[in-house]
Amino acid sequence: MNRVASKWAVTGWHHLSFERPEDWSIGAVTGDHSSGYLRLDDTEMPRFELRWERTRGREPVDQVVSRYLKNITGKAGKKGPPVKVRRDLGLIKAESALADRTVEGFHWRTEGPDPLQAYGCLWMCETCGRTVFAQVLGRGGESMMTRASRLLNTLDDHARGDNATWAVYGLHIELPSDYALVQHSFLTGRIELTFQLGSARLELVRMSLAEMHLENRTFPDWFQATYGNEIDHWTDGAGSYHGHPSIRGTGEGVDPETVHTRMTWLPWRRSRKKPLSCCSWHCIDGNKIFVLRHLDEKLRPDYLDGIAGTVICH
Repeated sequence: MNRVASKWAVTGWHHLSFERPEDWSIGAVTGDHSSGYLRLDDTEMPRFELRWERTRGREPVDQVVSRYLKNITGKAGKKGPPVKVRRDLGLIKAESALADRTVEGFHWRTEGPDPLQAYGCLWMCETCGRTVFAQVLGRGGESMMTRASRLLNTLDDHARGDNATWAVYGLHIELPSDYALVQHSFLTGRIELTFQLGSARLELVRMSLAEMHLENRTFPDWFQATYGNEIDHWTDGAGSYHGHPSIRGTGEGVDPETVHTRMTWLPWRRSRKKPLSCCSWHCIDGNKIFVLRHLDEKLRPDYLDGIAGTVICH
């Protein structure tokens, strides 16, 4: 089925970022900054695959492409439909994208009663030292060249400047590029991302269906019941964050790295606390709640305010 997406959105993950049709969502994600895999699906099938890994020595890019495509064609097996491959396609047009990369574009297509196809590219980036493999998938009868070209030409593999974009499931935040993602959780109605920079820890939680969480309580009452035990000083600041009812507070939070599950009665195994800066707001327009917590050796509420200002909440 040929369908043209009316809206496009940004996905940002481990310093990889690209534009994609808004109705494509994450179907699978694994790995970290060094190596990993991300797949986007629509309601019918997988639509985009992205793999990245540390570049291995000086292996020529055409040999790496051959290795990846051999893996794809090999999966068909002797009884599977044959696969036709075209290589050396000039899918990446932007000069800035070609400046620090060795790139090869390709197209493959299966034959048979239910053919599939993909436009993709593989490159090695001299700046970040990663090899990136990306392909846009479709049915054999789809006209997908324009869509694939648009996505692939927006694909970037490292931060441009001091900040990096993190954007998944409609959540969008800009963070200093030195932050590394150490934990993530995608649950229905709740997204949690945890970042580390040295000894500092930044936690972001987005909850959908805010009215269900509030349970007829005011936003300050909900915040007090949920996070008040960590906050010594907190203020209501209506309009402080994106024009929404908000809370800003400081206190002490438990450092998760010091939490032990065994022999906690020993003094040296007791959990330790760190200065905590926290901000939270109720996005009425999107019916969502956002919570940002920053654990560091010193309180930095103004620093957290700057990060909160990069969140796109509706």
